[in-house]
Amino acid sequence: MDDAWQILRDAGLPLALPTSGVTRSLEELAAATRKAIAQEPTGREAEALAAFVFAWHHHWPASFEGGLGPDAMATVDWAARNAVDEGRYLKLRRIALENLAQIL
Repeated sequence: MDDAWQILRDAGLPLALPTSGVTRSLEELAAATRKAIAQEPTGREAEALAAFVFAWHHHWPASFEGGLGPDAMATVDWAARNAVDEGRYLKLRRIALENLAQIL
């Protein structure tokens, strides 16, 4: 797994992959989000990342804006294009919220 994806998983990305147990900073989370999106993920990874982005954006907007800065709205736009299955999105978002609540 790429370092960006491991950082995201450590922060609560809802993919069934092991975490490293390392607590991640806001700066690491933002950089990993940018890098993961730049890799143009598809399928499960894209859906999980979209749900994660929306959970972060909707529940911790100041953190989201502060971490992603000028990339915040482009990140939300990317997530909107990749949250395609509403049922799966809701499930993944709920998992992401539970995980993010522990670090943000």
